[in-house]
Amino acid sequence: MMKSFKTLAFAVFMAASGLLSACSSSENIVDNLPDDYIVNMVYPEHRVQLTSEQQAFVAGNNSFAFDFFSRINALDGAKSSFCSPLSITYMLGMLQSGATGETQRQIQNVMGMGAASASAVNEYCARLTKELPALDSKVTLDIANSIYVNNQKATIRDTYAADMNRYYDAPVSNLDFTNPASLGVINGWCNDKTQGMIPKILDEIDEKCVMYLLNAIYFKADWTEKFEEKYTRNESFTTVLGATKEQPMMHQRVRVRYGESSDYTSVSLPYGDGAFSMTIMLPKSGKNTDDVIRRLNQDFSKNGSEDYHTSICDVDVKVPRFETATEMEKLPDVLSAMGMPLAFDSEWAEFTNMVNEGTLYVDMMKQKAKIEVNEKGSKAAAVTIAGMAFTTAVGPHEEPVYEKREFHADRPFVYLITERGSNVVLFIGKYVGD
Repeated sequence: MMKSFKTLAFAVFMAASGLLSACSSSENIVDNLPDDYIVNMVYPEHRVQLTSEQQAFVAGNNSFAFDFFSRINALDGAKSSFCSPLSITYMLGMLQSGATGETQRQIQNVMGMGAASASAVNEYCARLTKELPALDSKVTLDIANSIYVNNQKATIRDTYAADMNRYYDAPVSNLDFTNPASLGVINGWCNDKTQGMIPKILDEIDEKCVMYLLNAIYFKADWTEKFEEKYTRNESFTTVLGATKEQPMMHQRVRVRYGESSDYTSVSLPYGDGAFSMTIMLPKSGKNTDDVIRRLNQDFSKNGSEDYHTSICDVDVKVPRFETATEMEKLPDVLSAMGMPLAFDSEWAEFTNMVNEGTLYVDMMKQKAKIEVNEKGSKAAAVTIAGMAFTTAVGPHEEPVYEKREFHADRPFVYLITERGSNVVLFIGKYVGD
């Protein structure tokens, strides 16, 4: 029997385990599926409408996403992990909008935005917020942002509050952080925006915190065609440590886009009407998930790689039913290593556009994320939080004493015009007075 669907597009890249057959419906098919059972999952793509600059942002931000995940994986590669790079992107977008100077430049570079203006980054985030949830009526995608200000210590700048409202739809709430009820307000927001998947993000409020910025993303979708539970069987699953365990394996035979490289094979399974999909990558014999992660940016960049190819195939698919929850508290270390240490520097951070009372730095940042995958579909959520505190005063500066010199250009001289940051010489000249 042939069932119809629409597309596959926005990939949630993850090293989930599954069993993919060769590119044929007649080989290695387990006999608990009827011989004529096949599901068609190949249709044209839906796309977010972006400008050429924003399309370049996507490519750069995807590179950030893959690099970020590879670093998270390196922290504890023996455990399952799950994260939302998009949630981190929104957080960094809100931060760069309140930063200046080298701090802002570092954040934008890490995001993959290069030398973009703050408003261009904000417009990109706003475009995604508007268009991604509207792509597929059968998919629930909620993106939310919020800011909580300690009204005992600071007041938010009007310009920053206006930008957060315009670009991030982020309401600003004033709370007394010394009031125990404030913790419940912040955690209640997380619980509400993730439909209970992330019930809390903070155990306590830090007394020195001036402001909390939050992003929450919630995703819920049925597969375009559900796996039928009657075909799910407990089968052996080999763990990363080489042990075997019984795992419920969902089973489906699909006509789908199938990918293959020297390191892994992949399938993309669509949700809803096909605007979103899950791409699952299975390491080949002798390879492991680290090998796959190292290839992500190479294979899924705009131009792809010569070694990775996709084609339409009839594939016998087995995917485990699973849940994963991850809490990442080392985001400052990871993001600093990626190139934005100034944001977390209590003396030199330049978040001068956020509050009226002084300059802030990022005192803490973490993310909680969770995913559930079963025969019906997938449900996932993430919350990222950044806590801002006042930078540390380093004491009064003494006025320097300068020696007196003269520079009288009253004779021939040579001169340069350079780009100051890189010292690139644009012009060189000589003047002799003629």
